[in-house]
Amino acid sequence: MSLESSAVTIGTSATVIATGKTGASWVYLHAPTGGNTIYVGPSTVTTATGLELPKGALQELWLAEADTLYGIVATSTQSLMVLKSGGR
Repeated sequence: MSLESSAVTIGTSATVIATGKTGASWVYLHAPTGGNTIYVGPSTVTTATGLELPKGALQELWLAEADTLYGIVATSTQSLMVLKSGGR
């Protein structure tokens, strides 16, 4: 098991946030309290279909092996803190 952390800049087109590792992974997302609202989902994510990340809260998601999580914002860009745990 390993840990990886990063800051991902989410844009107005689907942006890769994380990909599940061999054996699956937990992904922890933290959106800042200010700025644009971030929505997450599959590669087809939109601001209308994505899961809205609560600003300032920690969101935990499980990614199956080789699944990829994407994010999008309505305007400009927004930074997202990402911590991934698990897998090989």
